[in-house]
Amino acid sequence: MSRKIYDIIPSEKIEKKESFHDKKKPKKRLDLFLLFPALVVFSLLGVIFLVQGKAEVRIYPNIEEASLTATIMVNTAEAIVDFENLVLPGVIFSDTKEFSGDYSSTGTDSKTKKATGIIRVYNKVSPAKSQSLIKNTRFLSVPGELTYKADEAFVIPANGHVDIAVTAEKAGTEYNISSATFSVPGLSGTSIFTSIYAETISPLGGGEDSQIKIVTTSDITSSKESFKEKYGEIAKKELIDSIPESFMYVPDNISLEFKDLSVNALVGAEVDKFNAFGKVSSSVVAFRKDEIIKIGEKLIIKDIPEIRKIVPNSIICQIEDYEVVEGKIKLGVVFTAKTYSLPEKELLRDALLNNKETSSASLLENMLEIDKVEIDIFPFWRSSLPAKEDSVEIKLRFN
Repeated sequence: MSRKIYDIIPSEKIEKKESFHDKKKPKKRLDLFLLFPALVVFSLLGVIFLVQGKAEVRIYPNIEEASLTATIMVNTAEAIVDFENLVLPGVIFSDTKEFSGDYSSTGTDSKTKKATGIIRVYNKVSPAKSQSLIKNTRFLSVPGELTYKADEAFVIPANGHVDIAVTAEKAGTEYNISSATFSVPGLSGTSIFTSIYAETISPLGGGEDSQIKIVTTSDITSSKESFKEKYGEIAKKELIDSIPESFMYVPDNISLEFKDLSVNALVGAEVDKFNAFGKVSSSVVAFRKDEIIKIGEKLIIKDIPEIRKIVPNSIICQIEDYEVVEGKIKLGVVFTAKTYSLPEKELLRDALLNNKETSSASLLENMLEIDKVEIDIFPFWRSSLPAKEDSVEIKLRFN
C-alpha cells in the first residue's frame, strides 16, 4: 500500500532565502582631499596661461651736451625772477662776531740795572776824630771784590758810624748780595786804612743785566694784519656755513669789515705776548639755485632743436666772472645740460605690443636715438610682450 509522506515543518517556519539580485552593492567614494589641490593647481595654471602678463622696457637714450653763456643780474631790490630780462632777486646774508688772539713781541732790549742798598760805615781811628769822605767813595766787598760807590758825601763821627746809600759800580745780578764787609780802597797806604770800614745791615739788590722782549711798532702792525687774515677767514667760513644749500653766491664777493680792532699793549711795553681783539662783520649777496637753474632751462630750451629734450636734473650753471655795478651783481654764467631725442612713449609702446622680446629689443636698439635697451617680461616663460597698452611700461634711464 502506498504511503504518503507529509512535510511536518510548517510553511510559516520555512526561512525565506535572499536572492542574488536582492543584495545592495556598496558605492565608491571620491577622495575629495586629493581632488581639491589638483583643482587649485589646474585653476592657477589656467589663469597664468590665460593672463596677458606685464613687461617693463628700460630705454637708455643717447645723450648729447648743450651749453650756452648768459649774463644774469642779481638785484636785492627785486622780489621775483624776471625771466625776460634775466634778473634774479638777491638775498643778503650777514653776521658779526668778536674775536681775540695772542701775538708775540719780537723786539729785544738790554735791561741793565745796578744794585743799591744801605751800608754802615765805621770810624775806629785813634786818636778819635771824625772823618769826611766824598761822593762816589768806593767800597770793596769781602768776599767777592765787588765795588760799590757812595751816593753822597758823608761824615763819620769820631769813634762812631754812619749809614749811607751805595750803588754798585756795574749792572748785574752778581751785585745782589745778602751780607759782606767792605774796605775803602781809596785809603789804601794810609794809617787809617784799617780803621775805616763798612758792613751790610740789609741785603743789596736790584741788579739786572738781561735781554728782554718789548713790543715794537712792527709787532702791532703785523698783529693787526695777522688778526684780519686769520679771523677774516674764520668769519667768512662761519658765514658760508650759515647759508642754506638752496642758495648760491660768489665766494670772492664776500665782504669783511673789521671794527674796534685794538691791542692791549703800547710800543716799548716789556711783555713777551700781547692781545689783539675786535669785531668782524661779514656779508654776501646770494640767490636761489632753483631760480637760476630755471633761467638756464628756459635759455637752453630756446637754444636746442624742438625734438630734443633736457635730461631731468642735468642742468649745471658755472659762474665764470662777476662784477658789482651800481649795487647789483653782474654774473657771467655758463649753463650746460644733457639732452636726448626720442619718439613719444605711446608710439614706442604701440610698436612693441605683442612682439617677441628679441625682435622688440632689436627694433629699439637699431634706433639712432637709443644707446641700450633692457626688457623684463612677467611671467618669465613668456617670450612676447603683452598686447595691452597698460601692460607695457616704458621707463627712461640716463647714464
